[in-house]
Amino acid sequence: MSSSRAQVFERGFLVVEDVVPVALCDAVVDATADFLGIAPDDPADWYGAGRPGHGIVPLHHGQALWNVRQWPGVHALFQELYDDEALWVSMDRVSFKVPAAGWAGGDRTSPFHWDADPRLPRRAEFQGLVYLRDTTDEQGAFCCAPEVYANLPEWVAHRSVAEARAAVNAGDTPVRRIGGRAGSMVIWHRQMPHSSARNDAGLPRWVQYVTMDLAGGDAERAERVRLFEEKRPPAWAVRQEVPGQLIPEPGPVAKLTPLGRRLVGFDAWTPRQAP
Repeated sequence: MSSSRAQVFERGFLVVEDVVPVALCDAVVDATADFLGIAPDDPADWYGAGRPGHGIVPLHHGQALWNVRQWPGVHALFQELYDDEALWVSMDRVSFKVPAAGWAGGDRTSPFHWDADPRLPRRAEFQGLVYLRDTTDEQGAFCCAPEVYANLPEWVAHRSVAEARAAVNAGDTPVRRIGGRAGSMVIWHRQMPHSSARNDAGLPRWVQYVTMDLAGGDAERAERVRLFEEKRPPAWAVRQEVPGQLIPEPGPVAKLTPLGRRLVGFDAWTPRQAP
């Protein structure tokens, strides 16, 4: 097991610096700002209708986002975690989380949650984000509950998943905020309770969510290709009904590198050779 994979399994999260070039991160910030119709560094633009809150921006496609997803360093990191190069990348979103002091609902934060059943045996299931600008711990950073993750069997032994989630959100669970420099990736295990913290700093938090999973079957591949070509959000994102979602999303279809074509599913990965 690689050191990175071992760390995620043991601690529940991993921070890797300098994964994505800052120029690619800046391009995603610009694309997000264009989608929102704002000037990214003008505080007067940060608090328009529909922008505060959890920070999720319903933008899944666009060349800048795909340039990050198909960056070789991102694939190399997930390849190490899965010990397999045959991966598909998520078509996830971006986030623009404004400082809490500037809007009436600034104390509201998203609840802690799991993205995998915490009662199941631990296996290779990871998620990730890229910090698009330098992000301090107080800047609405990714936050998690490592003590809960370390003691999951005991935590869920006498609780349903819903009861366990309520207990994590009761307010007395030790929480860790995890910032990072622009271009850093935060990777966490899907059994780690996580959310994003309140933004107590003076600058917005800019994030792109990027995850990879093992490549799947033909039906899933065909659906992924369709979503890419038609610039549509995944079904789970449509169900969430985030305000401002456009279907299809604006702009031309992104251009893919040979690696990007494999990460979408256009081209097959070379079958892994037996040792």
